[in-house]
Amino acid sequence: MTTKTERLNLRCSEQAVALLREAAELQGQDLTSFIMSASLDRARAVLTEDRVLRLTPAEVLQIEAALDAEAVPSPPLAALVRSVKGAQRASR
Repeated sequence: MTTKTERLNLRCSEQAVALLREAAELQGQDLTSFIMSASLDRARAVLTEDRVLRLTPAEVLQIEAALDAEAVPSPPLAALVRSVKGAQRASR
């Protein structure tokens, strides 16, 4: 278990504390555990998203160019759409 040596203080409204206490109780946790768990989950998600979605300037330009380019139909996809439309017409 990690030794807890740091302290974190924050100020919030009575309504916020009441909401947090109610949620903590529903989860069977004390207020500190609930806040730490939720905060750490959110911190991990933010950091993971940043690390996964970080793009180099060249990659950003490549994506922008692809989005700006005229759409080019895929021949196999176009053929599939035609065959599905033909099958739908035939079944009517």
